Amino acid sequence: MFTLNTTTPPLPVPPAAAADERRVLYEIIRTVSSSVDLEKVLSAIVELVTEQTRAHATLIFIAEGPNDALVLRSVSDERYRDQIGTVSMLRGEGLAGWVAKHREPVFIAENALQDPRVKYFPEFEEEKYQSIVSVPLIAPDDEMIGVIALHAEAPRVFTEEDAAFVIHSASLVASAIVNARLYEAARRRVRELEGLSALSAAVSSAPTLDDLLPTAANQALPLLSADSAHIYLLDRGDRLQRHASAPEVGDAPSAVTVSELAEARRVGNTSSVQATLGAALWGGSPEPGSLLMPMLADGELLGALVAHAIDDRPFSDADRDLAASIASQVAVGIKKIRLIEGLEERNLIKDFFADLAAGRFADGLSSRARRLGCDFNQPKLAVVAIGWRDADDEGRVDALERFRTGMMRALPGVLIDQRDEEAVALVPALGTDESETLKRLEKALGEGANRLPLVVGVSSPCLGAAALAIGLQEARQAALAAPVIVDAPAIVPYDGLGPYKYLLRVPLDGDVRDRQRDALKKLGEYDRQRQAQLTRTLEEFLRQRGNISATAQALYVHPNTLRQRLRRIEELTGINIKQDDWLMIEIALKLIRLEAALGPAS
Repeated sequence: MFTLNTTTPPLPVPPAAAADERRVLYEIIRTVSSSVDLEKVLSAIVELVTEQTRAHATLIFIAEGPNDALVLRSVSDERYRDQIGTVSMLRGEGLAGWVAKHREPVFIAENALQDPRVKYFPEFEEEKYQSIVSVPLIAPDDEMIGVIALHAEAPRVFTEEDAAFVIHSASLVASAIVNARLYEAARRRVRELEGLSALSAAVSSAPTLDDLLPTAANQALPLLSADSAHIYLLDRGDRLQRHASAPEVGDAPSAVTVSELAEARRVGNTSSVQATLGAALWGGSPEPGSLLMPMLADGELLGALVAHAIDDRPFSDADRDLAASIASQVAVGIKKIRLIEGLEERNLIKDFFADLAAGRFADGLSSRARRLGCDFNQPKLAVVAIGWRDADDEGRVDALERFRTGMMRALPGVLIDQRDEEAVALVPALGTDESETLKRLEKALGEGANRLPLVVGVSSPCLGAAALAIGLQEARQAALAAPVIVDAPAIVPYDGLGPYKYLLRVPLDGDVRDRQRDALKKLGEYDRQRQAQLTRTLEEFLRQRGNISATAQALYVHPNTLRQRLRRIEELTGINIKQDDWLMIEIALKLIRLEAALGPAS
């Protein structure tokens, strides 16, 4: 039971009749039970309490917001109705704030404005009120949810019956507020579920981002009680680009660069990502009533949902939870659409490269090229990347994917078709001698320990579809022949193949008999069985044009050792090194190397 806290001796007033008090309490109970519309219930209650207590004004304050500020929600005097929702006090501020803080009812019998606890509001003409009573509104779960205050013009004091009536009324008012809040929360939850369900349907049915994002922005408005909503997507360069706004753009920037985002993403802290995005959009200080929610799918940051509240009200935790659900659904929709578009684009690219390589230039190949961002009128290089000889299937696929990503970053405008066994691309020819393109391809391939286990063949410059078809052949030949001229993963230009680019055009027909090739194959087999270096010795001897001293120096052997090796080569092969045609022997050696590099399938 509350104890009435008074500041002056009681003044005698006629007690209210018990029958009238019961009638009013029953009327209050009936009012509370008849409606869940809080505004209507409070309006009826202040009239009933004013009638019973003969107060000149009855006010009800309800604790709201993150600080539980006491906000005026109902008043009996029509002259003050426009102050509803405007007048407020913090807990501990003013008489109502003191009552809320101490959870005790207070009655000031006279000279109310002289009490230091009273806060003067000129809007209520409080100088004419002498007596004030304030009673806390305590919910059944013991939560302090508001204050009911009664003002009287003439000095007076409430009797014990009056005090009990006000306290009982306060209990009923508190229950009415709790019930209305529960109903409103349930109704809001239903609206949210309906809105999220509609958003989910839009996400599932949207065929493109141009369909999804405006719909999502428009549906976020009522769900978040916002006056504007914007959706930003993150591009590959850590730049936020605005893609949708509702109901209009307003002051939202079209794009911002997100500094330090890479570190925030690496840490994997959502709040860190959110702070970094906020710093980019708002310069470090969020606008009042603003909300930002990162859009994440499978841990990947895709963008952000930004909303601004009506009248700059602060967003609640419930609003943020709802915004997180909206952002999550939109992110899933973006991921799905991008996946479908990616598959469709890859199929288009795959068919395009197949037709180009086969020389099928009809059927709108040029228009398809333009659709894919490839201009046949601009010089390009064809690129073919395949796994290095010691790369396993998993390592090759991972390397190709990383090389594809590196090329897309290093060479804007690249068109690439990546498969499990190879990646085929058309890249712009940059620089007067294509050196800039080769430099960027080297960067994509990596350096040192980060070098990808790939060989990358690069064609000569091509202009036009027919030239590009030939360029694809050149790039593939360079990639396949790479092991005969390089000893590690590398970029291999077709023009860097030397004589091999001519030998690649010679059919490696195993049925064609050739005495020198057969003899040199036996020499290679001898080397493999005995870990010898006779083939290497013969190659270097021919490269040095028969100079014993230079050959011995290149092989790091004594000249006599070299002469012994040459005699052994003649014994094994039947080749007369002094008399036979050295050019034919060298060509035969290169063909054998090429055949080994290309493999039996070639």
